[in-house]
Amino acid sequence: MNLEDLGWGEPFASAFAASDPDGGTPARVIAVHRGHLVVAGAQGEALAVVAGRTRERATIGDWVVVDARGVVAARLPRRGVLARAGQDLAANVDVAFVVTSANRDLNARRLERFVAVAAAGGCEPVIVLNKADLVTDLDPAHAVLDAAAPGVPTIVASAQRGDGVDALAAQLGRGRTGVLIGSSGVGKSTLVNALLGGERQATAEIRTHDDRGRHTTTSRALFALPHGGGLLVDTPGVRLPRMSADPVGVAAAFADVEALAAGCRFSDCRHDTEPGCAVRAAIAAGELDPARLRHRGKLEDEQRWAASRRR
Repeated sequence: MNLEDLGWGEPFASAFAASDPDGGTPARVIAVHRGHLVVAGAQGEALAVVAGRTRERATIGDWVVVDARGVVAARLPRRGVLARAGQDLAANVDVAFVVTSANRDLNARRLERFVAVAAAGGCEPVIVLNKADLVTDLDPAHAVLDAAAPGVPTIVASAQRGDGVDALAAQLGRGRTGVLIGSSGVGKSTLVNALLGGERQATAEIRTHDDRGRHTTTSRALFALPHGGGLLVDTPGVRLPRMSADPVGVAAAFADVEALAAGCRFSDCRHDTEPGCAVRAAIAAGELDPARLRHRGKLEDEQRWAASRRR
């Protein structure tokens, strides 16, 4: 595998040249352990020792500069960082696959939160409706997705049957990085194995009493898809990630509400009792779920709290 297969290109190449590497080489972090990283570069995979504050800042997907001694000397600037409050989950991510199951896991408020988290980091959100083989009628599930994530692409998948795997792969391609996020037991690791064409991640049998899988992934890892088909990060189940300080995520996840708000009489309308509120008019007309508006307010409160913690 060459650097381009690992996602190398601009702006990383320019940042590397400007870093005065002094014999160092670029490599991408594919696993993080206590005291060291596993990196992949032009010479293959290797262990790299972290020094100083670099360990605190490096995560899965980062591009780093490794010197001749195998010490990480610097981390290159990032793009597309998937994070939850206080923790970076993956760096240099192009697309975030928000995985939910078509049966018991489907929850509109949870989907809104995951989409907002993905958008806040500059990642393209894609909904993956997994375990479609367990549901005879997908229309109710699509109705939930249309209301909770309007405009977000959706892939219907069955990791057990292989449905949707080609559509997932089509979102990646050479050098592009995807990450799977979602609650425990929605089938993320099974999807990883289907994309990789082998049992790379441990999975557990579906429980018979509630049709749910069991949590199996305990750490993050970056995998290369066969034939230069892109890269994929599997993450442990994250039930309710808290919002980061960036307001972009909430605005992107609730773009329909933002568009309605543009029609309010007052620019600072709180969509409460103000006259001429286009948002409340949409609720009254049955065009907007009031629970969606309330959840938007809750996520905005979390975002403002996270921003206040950074001051």
